[in-house]
Amino acid sequence: MRMAREAVAGGQAPSLAQAASSDAEFGARSIYDRAMQGDEPARRIFQTFGRYLGIMLAGMVNVLNLEMYVLGGGVSSAWDAFAPSMFEELRERSLVYAATAPADPLSNSSLGNEGAAVKIESRGERKTIVTRALLGSDAGLYGAARAAVLAG
Repeated sequence: MRMAREAVAGGQAPSLAQAASSDAEFGARSIYDRAMQGDEPARRIFQTFGRYLGIMLAGMVNVLNLEMYVLGGGVSSAWDAFAPSMFEELRERSLVYAATAPADPLSNSSLGNEGAAVKIESRGERKTIVTRALLGSDAGLYGAARAAVLAG
């Protein structure tokens, strides 16, 4: 939302300014919908977000060198909009990821009910998987419920 407000204030996103003034519930979901419809200012916001997320993930991959990184919460529902630029940045900035990335990292975005572990175990060589949480924005709710059951 901050990037959208800045783009509107700078006069760089007249379509977002119009949407914000006419929609009382204008928010991240509205910007995502516009990006998926091809609105260029909205697409740039998600490309920038994906780039910054890729920079952050590259540092984590370089330091931690784990087999899997799972992105959850509300942001995971906008995967289609930011993932391409995230993977591009990740491949550029992380030697570990560049050496261990799956051939098509975006294919992990729809792993179905099996989860990403199947993708890792089915290959002989080690891969670094970056994927979205299967539970999306509800992952925290399920975790809290599980913790309550275990504690009780």
